[in-house]
Amino acid sequence: LRDSAAYRKGSATHCSDNTMEDGISKTIQSVYKSDPLAIGVIVVDDSGLCLASDNGIPEEAAGLFASIVARADAALPPNANHSDDGTPVVQIEAGQFVILIKQAYNVTMGIVRDKAKDVIS
Repeated sequence: LRDSAAYRKGSATHCSDNTMEDGISKTIQSVYKSDPLAIGVIVVDDSGLCLASDNGIPEEAAGLFASIVARADAALPPNANHSDDGTPVVQIEAGQFVILIKQAYNVTMGIVRDKAKDVIS
């Protein structure tokens, strides 16, 4: 994955129409501002289609992100204590990387974090 500074220079791929682009861009920017370990973000609609992707997260992975969070929700008991909006947060660890996936308001967001950046900081 490329450095998150590349996104700030406008390298994000927007897979959606321009009407949503500003809101999505602001959301992605807020991820990088609030999480210094974030190195990639993908935003997916409720059909599993890519709305925006950056820093090397392939657009083709959009459906996978939506499917993972949907399956995690289905695996929980019906009366499980979910987060405030009712959907789980999925965390996948792979070596130095952590992928967080969360669905809210019919949009799924995936954030790739680099744990090694925490050691360097």
